[in-house]
Amino acid sequence: MNRRAILSMTVALASAAVLSTVALPAHAAGGTSGCSIQPYGLIGARWAQLGGENGRLGCPTTSESDIYQNNVGWAGRRQTFARGQMAWSPKNGPNLVVAAWSDNGYAYFDWRATARAFDKFLVRWASAADPNGAQEDFIGGVRGRAHTRLRTNGGYRWNVKGCDTGVFGSNCQKTWTISVTG
Repeated sequence: MNRRAILSMTVALASAAVLSTVALPAHAAGGTSGCSIQPYGLIGARWAQLGGENGRLGCPTTSESDIYQNNVGWAGRRQTFARGQMAWSPKNGPNLVVAAWSDNGYAYFDWRATARAFDKFLVRWASAADPNGAQEDFIGGVRGRAHTRLRTNGGYRWNVKGCDTGVFGSNCQKTWTISVTG
């Protein structure tokens, strides 16, 4: 066997091993729920992890749609749910999905599966009651969750980017994730 064939087999076996240890929820694998629109792919998998139709976001009210940003071009996909939104932001990590929702007097923001661990995350949010918004640093890693007390009947718009801390300041990702409202 030549080197290329061995490498291909090694990659295929490693991929199969990883997939065999990951239990995809029924919704992510194309299963059905009581929702008329079925989430799929990375957004569908994260939606299922957050409780699916009976979870924090409820059923989808739209299909996924492409999102374009001025400085990036095509940036990823976003989907709206009964109680919030989710977006896949591959420019910030190939599997990065962000979610926002409101519940019990608070607005929540959740991000998961960055491509690597960061020293910290910068999280921004704004609302009709606070149009200038706020920005806060959060402990790093590959995921996180933020929340704030609701001060408006409208939603809060959220986004995040990862940063590494250096001697002379932070070195952050060039773009923010696609914003989501909850």
